[in-house]
Amino acid sequence: MLPYLNIPELKIFGPFAIRPFGVLVATSIVLGYWLSVRRARRIGMDDKIMADAIFWAVVSGFIGAHLFWTVFYNPGLIVERPIILLLVWKGISSYGGFFGGALGAYLCLRGKKVPVLGYIESLLFGLVPAWVVARMGCTVVFDHPGRKTGFILGMADRAGVVRHNLGFYEMIWTLFICLFLYGFRKQRLFEGFHIALVIFLYAPMRIFFDGLRVDDRTWWGLTPGQYFSIVLLVIGTVLVIRGVKGKEINSNITAHRSGNGS
Repeated sequence: MLPYLNIPELKIFGPFAIRPFGVLVATSIVLGYWLSVRRARRIGMDDKIMADAIFWAVVSGFIGAHLFWTVFYNPGLIVERPIILLLVWKGISSYGGFFGGALGAYLCLRGKKVPVLGYIESLLFGLVPAWVVARMGCTVVFDHPGRKTGFILGMADRAGVVRHNLGFYEMIWTLFICLFLYGFRKQRLFEGFHIALVIFLYAPMRIFFDGLRVDDRTWWGLTPGQYFSIVLLVIGTVLVIRGVKGKEINSNITAHRSGNGS
């Protein structure tokens, strides 16, 4: 069993305080920005375009995170207090952040008429390490409690009950994904390869982790996170099929040109 890792907030004055979750989230954004721009610059992409894409990804990500949290996890709040839809600081969902951020980056990149998948792949080289840091925040606040457990990585909550700390588990798993992604940084088997790689490493494990949750909203037996993981797997499959087909077409064109030249 691991001890409860709560880090108390640091009071400044009045209602203002420095909270560990907020500090770690802010750190993750800075880290993600730096690594994404660095990756773009290294592979010959425009780092200014990447910076713009990150800006819109962060803005739309926070909006999407709150809307997903409200609509899919707490729909009753919309009826009770419709203004909750505008109070973006009241609750967030990670998948809302993913999909909202992806939409913002996509629209930005389409508007600039640049290769969308290439830039989003570079964005992942910042997002994945940033997600490790962000999940550190979830770990210390224990905001994703799981079922009671005797597992060696179980963690005592505020009440002293040993549970699965799913934020902690996801932090560990995302660290593995990060190492795997950077290990394949020089390989791009097809357009969208790194996106598909992250999806197939993350989504199945997220489905498993969500199955350990307690008091989480479910729809027809599955959590919103499990449904969105399935959506991700579909997207990953489409990327692989399109990527492989595109590579085959390019190979055939190259072979045809070589044949005509001979």
